[in-house]
Amino acid sequence: MTDRTEATERLLRRLRSGAGVPPAARDPEPAELAVWRRMRDDPFLAECFTVTDDPPTVREYLADGHPGVARFLADVLWLGETVAGLPIGYWSAGAQTFAGAPVIFVDDEATVELVGTSLVDFLGRWVGELGAAELLDFCDRAGLRPPLPEAGREAALEHFPDPQQVFYFLVDGS
Repeated sequence: MTDRTEATERLLRRLRSGAGVPPAARDPEPAELAVWRRMRDDPFLAECFTVTDDPPTVREYLADGHPGVARFLADVLWLGETVAGLPIGYWSAGAQTFAGAPVIFVDDEATVELVGTSLVDFLGRWVGELGAAELLDFCDRAGLRPPLPEAGREAALEHFPDPQQVFYFLVDGS
């Protein structure tokens, strides 16, 4: 059994037991969030990402009124959305706060995926080799660490639960 499988099973057991997991407290916020807010108008960032704590797509998901969707989304501190309008945020993964929270990406079919331990990791994956130099320059200007290589991202995420399985459980109980 992998670390991710074990972490997912632990969180699902807590949810199934009825003990529940209270929505995470907004404080303390991840330290890098202040940097993203400060750099929101940077030309590189504006080309691939919009910083907002209220992505329109999330409002659409909530408008459906499904309590499981609302419960899952209550555990996300939104960073913003891609230029395609797809939301990205920190997921508490069952923790009490967002400190150390992984970043998730929700696609247009409500598929939820762990994408990094920071938005920089997600952007490293998103821009690929074509935008790597620009991303590194942005990180330098913003005072952020460069993105982890793909193997490093995967290893850093291995101990977090699978958000898609948690989403399915909250939405349909499976």
